[in-house]
Amino acid sequence: MTIEINIEQIKADLIKLDSELSPSEVHGTLCGVLCGKSDINVHEWLSLTLLRETENASQAVMARDLLLEAITESFKSFFLATVTALSDNNLNFYPLLPEDESESVRLEAIAEWAQGFLMGLSLAGIKSFSEYPEEVTEFVEAMASISTAGDYDLAGDESDEEAIIEFIEFIRMGVLFLNEEMNPMRVPVDIPDSISDSLSSNKNVH
Repeated sequence: MTIEINIEQIKADLIKLDSELSPSEVHGTLCGVLCGKSDINVHEWLSLTLLRETENASQAVMARDLLLEAITESFKSFFLATVTALSDNNLNFYPLLPEDESESVRLEAIAEWAQGFLMGLSLAGIKSFSEYPEEVTEFVEAMASISTAGDYDLAGDESDEEAIIEFIEFIRMGVLFLNEEMNPMRVPVDIPDSISDSLSSNKNVH
């Protein structure tokens, strides 16, 4: 079952929580956290990613209570939809990105998503990928490169759209592969034979 995520509602909720993060970055962070710590719940995730540390314990408790009170059904649905998509055997996982925007805005969102994903892995406590296949390390390194995609120069023609589609597909399959390696599912997921080759083919955007 596919659960739709309302990106505009998530944007509104982030504004309400006084967060500077974009919906794409938050989604990337959530995916990174879930790949690295699959047993996390919605309250732990929100506290980990959106509740900033305060100067003293009383402020921290108050801030936590206010944040949890501000959680809406859309945030709970957002969390559930992401968990469901990552474990969907039909591969219905896609990074959350704006659709009806210019190529430059979408490319910046892709970079923010990648930044969030790397941050999520770090927040989950992942420090090394040595115990996983080499492709996992290659993918993480590729994501570090994609996180700077917002600085790329666009060609100003139809190749921009093609490159964005390639970025999205690369991220989609790479995250599914990484999640499968870190949290085995019922159906194995394949990504391109060479992640590096796949990434280099996307560099026609700059």
